[in-house]
Amino acid sequence: MSAPTRRYHVPSAIRRSSLRIEPNEARELVAQGALLVDVRRHEDEELRLDGAVRVPPDEIPSRLEELPRSRPIVVVCT
Repeated sequence: MSAPTRRYHVPSAIRRSSLRIEPNEARELVAQGALLVDVRRHEDEELRLDGAVRVPPDEIPSRLEELPRSRPIVVVCT
C-alpha cells in the first residue's frame, strides 16, 4: 500500500459541496444512527466531540476499513 497523500483532500472552505449539510441535519442523522467522524488533525486533541471517531485526513486511506458501509457517515471538521 502506498503512503497516504494529501492530494485527495481539498478543504471545503475553498470547494463548495452539494453534500454539505446544516448542523441540525447532522445532529438528526447522528441521532438516527449515523457515525460521526471528526477529521480534524491530532493537534486539535483538546477539542473533542462526544461520540465521534477521530480520523485525521492523512489517516483516512489506511483506516477506511473502520468506517461502516451499512450506515450513513457524518464527517465534521470544525
